[in-house]
Amino acid sequence: MSRMTWIVRSGVSIGLISMLVGCSSVVTRLGSDARTDLYPATNKTVEATGDLYCWMFFACPILLVSLPVDVALDTVLLPVDGVRVLNRNM
Repeated sequence: MSRMTWIVRSGVSIGLISMLVGCSSVVTRLGSDARTDLYPATNKTVEATGDLYCWMFFACPILLVSLPVDVALDTVLLPVDGVRVLNRNM
């Protein structure tokens, strides 16, 4: 395999992986059913992996790959989520 082919394949792989990971964090905060709890993306991912349809459509492996990124983003956004939870309870 030539060096250029390796570079192109690596670039495409990194691009696809970066597009797939972290989408739960975005969906749970910006979606129409935005959740107002702590660690919403992590909770959503864990709930989805228990669903049969998730495994049937092969979405669970992608969710499990993105889980560490979702946990990291949830941790970084913990102050924002804390304010949202406090405002919801008022």
